[in-house]
Amino acid sequence: MAHHRSGSNFLNDVLQSCAGVECLNEPLSMHTRFFREHDLVPWGADDHDPALLHASLRDSETVRGFLLELKAYLGQSRRGRVIGFKDTCLFGKLGWLKAFLPELRVIFLRRDPRAIVSSVLRSKLTTLWSYSELVTGAFMREVPGYVSRVARADAAMRTTEVVAMSVALRYELARRCLHHFEHLSVELADISREPVRVVGELVSFLGAEAAGDAAAFIHARQAETRGGLFSSYRSLDDVENGWREHLGEAQLALIDEVQEAVRTQAR
Repeated sequence: MAHHRSGSNFLNDVLQSCAGVECLNEPLSMHTRFFREHDLVPWGADDHDPALLHASLRDSETVRGFLLELKAYLGQSRRGRVIGFKDTCLFGKLGWLKAFLPELRVIFLRRDPRAIVSSVLRSKLTTLWSYSELVTGAFMREVPGYVSRVARADAAMRTTEVVAMSVALRYELARRCLHHFEHLSVELADISREPVRVVGELVSFLGAEAAGDAAAFIHARQAETRGGLFSSYRSLDDVENGWREHLGEAQLALIDEVQEAVRTQAR
């Protein structure tokens, strides 16, 4: 699991370069509208229903059927043939997910929040992910003491604030719930800097096999930036430093302010 624009396509490709790993690409957020529309709506363990799966799925027979087929497919996973999926819309639903898929192991991919904000802004996909409708309300429910100082007329800064809220909120939701799972947190920067060690830890955690030269695979993917918006070919300099040229001082200060508000609330 990862926040949008965190390098999850890259990690997905790295994992599938290892023997015996199958990873579905965002079956919930991209193959159903339901989970995008209900993103950040909290589902706890007590909300799991063995028959309906969740009360909000009462009239969504197609989604329920899809989830049950996904569960059956994941249930075929075993040592030597690891089956999983990546997704970006499970923050806030980890309690329910643990009840629905109790044996699930979670890899949580993290990235510098400044790089995420920069990439989300440049991708212009905030509308697809309904940030303006979903993120602000969810953030204020969790951090009711936050007071925005951004002028309503400053659209660029307002968007920066909402994306910063998304990163800070999702990471806090993950912090609260990941301990319920066998899990491994991985920094995107560490995959690039220490590929042999990190890939070794990943395949060991999953019970897969490290086949081929992980370092060579990763370095090839980071030799240059090419391809479209979702390409996993990005130069290492773009990945690690692109935000420095894209974000201004006021945006960076705002990102820090949002993160500090969440840290203060969590204390």
